Amino acid sequence: MAKTADDSDLDVEVTVEDPDAAAALIAEVTAGLSQLAQRHNLDMLDYLLRMANLEAEEHLRLRSRRRLC
Repeated sequence: MAKTADDSDLDVEVTVEDPDAAAALIAEVTAGLSQLAQRHNLDMLDYLLRMANLEAEEHLRLRSRRRLC
């Protein structure tokens, strides 16, 4: 059964200050979770996590490209 959130859990909303930081955190977390899903042959979860990872990385690439212009 999934653990329920309580006051002792990390509050992501407090630690992430802007959309770029959120995208970076999502990219990092989804990469690790995708590897975990692969190890346990959870193919659909792996696929969905890789898609989320690609979206987060694309957001970061587009933001950095706009800053260069």
